[in-house]
Amino acid sequence: MEAGTAHAPCLIVGVSQSRASWWALAWAVGEARRRGARLLLVHVFRPPVGGYTVEMGPAVFISSPDPAEGRAVHGRALIRTAIAEAVGSMPGDVSTERQVISGRPAAELARLAYGGDLLVLGSRHRGWLRRLAPGSVARSVARRTRCPVVVVPEPPPHAIPVPLPTQGRWFRRGPGVSSRA
Repeated sequence: MEAGTAHAPCLIVGVSQSRASWWALAWAVGEARRRGARLLLVHVFRPPVGGYTVEMGPAVFISSPDPAEGRAVHGRALIRTAIAEAVGSMPGDVSTERQVISGRPAAELARLAYGGDLLVLGSRHRGWLRRLAPGSVARSVARRTRCPVVVVPEPPPHAIPVPLPTQGRWFRRGPGVSSRA
């Protein structure tokens, strides 16, 4: 390989409304910093079947002539919320791109990850019976993609640490983030 022709490693992170995806995002930010990789944050929404109203939050609805546009706006807001909840703000040394895509989540993430170096997804805690049921996006993507897949489990609520002060600031401890600076 000639000098200057190597591509920058890429971590693709699936972002959804689940806190598990936020834990996956926190893990991916740390891994991107260690690898010097760029992040691709992706939210995939199902194409609208009918109707033109999109729920944006508690009792807030937006009426749009294009239902997909309303869901895309919601997806971009969801990615911003995930970043704020997972890491506060994106570190300056991590190159980040955001995409909101219409389609089936497992199929679209697998398509994007085909050329990616690593796909990072979150997994919610479920009972043993629900884990056996089909429908897990992480399981479906892992079967479809040809790149490594990291599934970050959401910790149980009693295992989530209390934020600790560091250098006069409060921060959230996510997976793989130590309390030492």
